[in-house]
Amino acid sequence: MNLDQLYPYGFRTTLFDRLLPETEKNYQGISLQQLRKSVASDLEDLLNSRMAKLDDLIDDFPLAKQSILQFGIIDFVGLSTANPTDRDKICQSIEQSIAAHEPRLRQIKVEMLLDGHNMGALCLSIQAYLNIYPLFEPVIFDALLKPITQQYVISARS
Repeated sequence: MNLDQLYPYGFRTTLFDRLLPETEKNYQGISLQQLRKSVASDLEDLLNSRMAKLDDLIDDFPLAKQSILQFGIIDFVGLSTANPTDRDKICQSIEQSIAAHEPRLRQIKVEMLLDGHNMGALCLSIQAYLNIYPLFEPVIFDALLKPITQQYVISARS
């Protein structure tokens, strides 16, 4: 069984997209490629947001840790990409944030790509499975932190 048979009308847009002013696009299904772009856009929003440091204050409230209160990633100031322990901490933190705030992805793995051509830019590879019930579609996203703007740009690999 293929995706066209399972989803003949396409995939649903995100809740946020459906809350925008009504257009015909909101009622039509989107393609798998558009779904990947939608996830990439939402990941970009997530990685460009910083969560508040509330470690001890919300320990007694486990649901608060997965709420919008903790949307974003930790601030990496003071961590070095040259240090393997810090690299692991950065990748693990991003994995946890994606797992908590992007329900369309499963089995998330974030790797830092070290390469001399990036000139100070931070490059990440985000590998996961897109949860398309009853299937799991493998996806890979490339995330690039631009040093000048300090903003992540994310694109889905074909």
